[in-house]
Amino acid sequence: MKGIILTKFRLFKRKPWLFLLMTAVCMMFAFFVGKNDDGKVKIPVYSELTQGEFHQLKESELFFFQSMNESDLRKAVKEGKVEAGLLAYDDHYTILITTQSANIPLLDQYVKAVYSEKIQKAELIASFDKKKVDQIWETAAANPLFDIKIGNFQNNELKMIDASLQGIFGFSLFFVIYTIAYNVIHILDEKRERIWDRMIVTPTKKWEMYVGNLLYSFMMGYAQVVLVFVSFRYFAGVDFHGGFAKTLIILIPYVLTIVSLCMLVAALSKSTRHFNALIPLLSVSLAMLGGAYWPIEIVSSEIMLLLGKFSPLLYGMELLKGATIHGYGYIELLKPASILLLMSVVMMGVGINVMEKRNG
Repeated sequence: MKGIILTKFRLFKRKPWLFLLMTAVCMMFAFFVGKNDDGKVKIPVYSELTQGEFHQLKESELFFFQSMNESDLRKAVKEGKVEAGLLAYDDHYTILITTQSANIPLLDQYVKAVYSEKIQKAELIASFDKKKVDQIWETAAANPLFDIKIGNFQNNELKMIDASLQGIFGFSLFFVIYTIAYNVIHILDEKRERIWDRMIVTPTKKWEMYVGNLLYSFMMGYAQVVLVFVSFRYFAGVDFHGGFAKTLIILIPYVLTIVSLCMLVAALSKSTRHFNALIPLLSVSLAMLGGAYWPIEIVSSEIMLLLGKFSPLLYGMELLKGATIHGYGYIELLKPASILLLMSVVMMGVGINVMEKRNG
């Protein structure tokens, strides 16, 4: 087994370019998708609101509203220089978008809440004198009649979205599928070329050949994600909210699951071409369902959320966001990690059994 791993590393040393290319592409996508300022999405705004109302609008923790005249704003949106623009009139607002993204529903929800409060206060002022309105407003603020809570399909906590980490985590978990698949497919090639049959006459056992190949695939996949995380943490200055070291540990069950998934696909594939056709289709589908391209928190379709529970990327993203954005401990992260390990055991067991029966 040790000899197999050393041989794999020698071969990698000769041709490391694919690994480096995949890592570079992953970093590029993560950088441009997650690029923002201080964790906020910059939104140009043309405002006819009062100074106090505009100040209230700018209190968002997710969006940075930058004043701009209307003509320049429309031009910036038209040329695609900004993700969206806001026209904030006295009695209504309009959101101009470059393209539909994960932030647009959140922007609309936030601005709608600000305008609802503005309209509510205006109606009170129209009905009562200002002094009485101020008293009512202070009383209502101290003793609200009802609470508004935001929930999601996982728990009742408000979900924070960090655009930088969303891009880094999502594309890292997505691209590592290809890196691992490229290494796992060598098992299929070697068995078809009868290389394993010749190795049987050596002291090397079959289980050692499986473990050697799969362990090497795991190490390459894990190394790629760690390299991406380290680059963004120490060279790009991305804030991991104090959970950087924890992310390196909780990556292990996810990478193991992807190794098992690739092993299962390799076992079910009729040829290398078949495998190469299935992996992109499967990886893109799992990434979309698992919230790698956009935050799963904004998905409202019950069917999509149900299908997403079968995607390893959903639990990988949950682990990474939990360890960083939400500051969860290992006990709180145990559930998604356990689900990934269960997926890994099932897929690995089925994959090896199918491959042995087909090539036995």
